[in-house]
Amino acid sequence: MTSDTSLSISVVIAIVGCFVGLAGWIRGRDTRIINDSEWKGMVNAKLDMAIGLRKDHDELQDRHNQHSERIGRVEESTKAAHRRIDAMENKRQ
Repeated sequence: MTSDTSLSISVVIAIVGCFVGLAGWIRGRDTRIINDSEWKGMVNAKLDMAIGLRKDHDELQDRHNQHSERIGRVEESTKAAHRRIDAMENKRQ
């Protein structure tokens, strides 16, 4: 073999090595991108669920507050009715 031939073979091996290294780097990058996308999707889904739970909690809290107000009014009305009934009973006696 001549030195030109061995130099050409060395250059070809170096170029092939560069392409193999580049292909491995691109494959690793694509794998990381896919994994990051899946992770972001899971995080977004969990955040959406947490936000939905928060909205449900707020709605239930509002309904609870409304019911508490209504129960207070019913209790006051019941007390007034009992006072009227007691007054009517006292008049009958």
